[in-house]
Amino acid sequence: MPIKINLLAEAQATEEARRKDPVKRAILGAVILVAGALLFSSSVQLKILRSKGELNALESSWKKIETSYQTTVDVRRKAVEAEEKIAALNQMATNRFLWGNALNAFQQTLTGIEDVQVMHIKTEQSYAVVDEVKPKESRPGTRASSTERISMIIDAIDSSSQLAGHSRYKASISTQPFFQDNLQKTNGVLLLSLSAPQADGNRRNPFVKFSLQCSFAEKVR
Repeated sequence: MPIKINLLAEAQATEEARRKDPVKRAILGAVILVAGALLFSSSVQLKILRSKGELNALESSWKKIETSYQTTVDVRRKAVEAEEKIAALNQMATNRFLWGNALNAFQQTLTGIEDVQVMHIKTEQSYAVVDEVKPKESRPGTRASSTERISMIIDAIDSSSQLAGHSRYKASISTQPFFQDNLQKTNGVLLLSLSAPQADGNRRNPFVKFSLQCSFAEKVR
């Protein structure tokens, strides 16, 4: 029976032992783990870069939307302010004080009043303006407004026999329908001054000078 002799047995055994060396296997495993970690890290970095790109695109889109929104808000605010001003102008135009009506009513106040002579009429019309207050976190805002104040001062002479014509004239103004509807309810007609009796050769009776102030109801616009 032939005998087989493997002359490479020793070399093969050495190679087999080398392949089965645990240190080398550990090194190989570590290399594989490191390669996997690097691959995972690269994948994460790629996702981060992609996410940053998407975030930048979203931020750019949001800024465009925000700018457009702010422009729309500003245009709307200006439109509202313009509408309020137009409404205020229309209100002033339709409800403005007409001196023609007042003077027409004034002519009727002397009816039935004898020995009272009007010498001078002074009219005053002023506006007290209050600026707009912008709203804050701690307080609400207020709209701009103006308060209309109108008055008429009448200088006259009373030469009635009892020098009581000024009282009757004051009552005549207070009861005249136009003034009754438009003057202030309290002190609408006020006696401002009354002089001492005076004599004049051109007049039959002594006379007094007096001044009346007619204050119209204030209007806030």
